[in-house]
Amino acid sequence: MRYRLLIFICYGGCATGVAASKACIRIWEENPDEVKIGCFPAVIVPWKFNEIVKNSEKRILIDAFAAQCGKKLFEREKMPVHRYLELTSILGIRKKKKLPVKDLEEKVYKVIQKEVNLLLNNNVK
Repeated sequence: MRYRLLIFICYGGCATGVAASKACIRIWEENPDEVKIGCFPAVIVPWKFNEIVKNSEKRILIDAFAAQCGKKLFEREKMPVHRYLELTSILGIRKKKKLPVKDLEEKVYKVIQKEVNLLLNNNVK
């Protein structure tokens, strides 16, 4: 099956990562025929890499915080992405090794939703 957008999340073991995960699940539920969450570590498996590229029109990578682990892995593997987000920098916050509060979850959702809508060429809310 071909997807218009494949989302990858590097959790970072922190509040922004958990919030991003929840946001991406919500976005997938809102766009089940266009969006899918990809298996982040699968990019290092050659046949999966090829499958990812073949079966997705666009890809977005989300790093939870400034270490940019996801970005570094994608660059190493030469996985093309159409949009990259690093959440703590965008939100102007620090990494917190705890579960997110609802306010953070909503902020993260809005950041990701805006980029997804742009990539899908939907109206931005």
